[in-house]
Amino acid sequence: GRSSYIDDIAHGAKTCDQLCEDLDTLLYRLRYWNISVSLPNREFGKRSIPYLSHEINAQGIRAIPKVAKGVMYLPFPKSHKGVLSFLGSLNYYHKFIEDFPVVAAVLSEEQIRQGRDLSRAHESFELLKRKIVATPMLRHPDIQKPFVIIPHANRWAVCAVVGQEYDGKIQRYTGRVLNDAELRYHIAEKEVIAILRALQVFRTILEGRRLIIYTRYSVLKWVLQSKSADGRYVPWGVTLSHWDIEIWKVQKDGDGLVAIMGVGITPREHLDEVVEKLIPLKGHVRKPPVVSVEMLGSDFQGVVLSFDGAAKLSTKKGSCGCVLWQLPGWKVLKAKGFLLENVTVNDAEYHGPFKGLEPSK
Repeated sequence: GRSSYIDDIAHGAKTCDQLCEDLDTLLYRLRYWNISVSLPNREFGKRSIPYLSHEINAQGIRAIPKVAKGVMYLPFPKSHKGVLSFLGSLNYYHKFIEDFPVVAAVLSEEQIRQGRDLSRAHESFELLKRKIVATPMLRHPDIQKPFVIIPHANRWAVCAVVGQEYDGKIQRYTGRVLNDAELRYHIAEKEVIAILRALQVFRTILEGRRLIIYTRYSVLKWVLQSKSADGRYVPWGVTLSHWDIEIWKVQKDGDGLVAIMGVGITPREHLDEVVEKLIPLKGHVRKPPVVSVEMLGSDFQGVVLSFDGAAKLSTKKGSCGCVLWQLPGWKVLKAKGFLLENVTVNDAEYHGPFKGLEPSK
């Protein structure tokens, strides 16, 4: 396939004839758009080429060993600007490191000043250098076969592995640290964020392909199938609806995650340990609720209360509503709405469960 970056173009083909044919097409396109190329600086017919600090061959893509090993001798930055420069130099390698966003976030958020405790920053710096040297080779995808996405989420960050089952090799890693609002999401919601991240970052690879997603929770299926979703679930559902997704639910790594991708996947508990060790004080995280409606099994029997409230700040007038449901079947037992005076938005929302519990007594 072809990979481009501003003024750099890399292209490969299965046969020499196909490569020449593709090259002719490429040169025609460049001529059509009046784009010139410097032929003395170009390479043709190579089995392996250097490209943007990577080495690309028929098997896959990896970090150039000489460049990666050179990172090991870099000293710890003396300023925050130096930290950002170091992280910028590793930008091309983030797809090789599963927990790159977590480790990099510690460095980018630390203020490098004399007299401060920089032990976590030093540990993150050394950890990143070791990971760069040990980067794996990422295999080229086979677009004729389905892709596998394995998300993972913890309190601070989300990440996802993209691969294919037929050879058990990793194609790409991606992830990011959660923002302050997302820190309060349920862990199942964070897993959806990890999936959306993978779809966004690797859209050019995944679009139009069949995707198999291994998830520990039922929220993803609920977001795709629910007709009553609201809030952030609506844009999530719209985005996911465009993809050909098959969902497989697993309980733990032993159910097959590691078996699918082999040694390419870091054990989930290890990723969590890295996060807890490096970012122990980031924000305040609300403990996840004991029960979430979207996680109830299809055979659940009982009563469920749903509620909501809203208020207009200028008049302090609002309303709230509540519905009692009988499961299974989602039969409405009772539904009520109330007009409220002299309330804030929070007051209106709190009135929902209070009013909803009254008829259940």
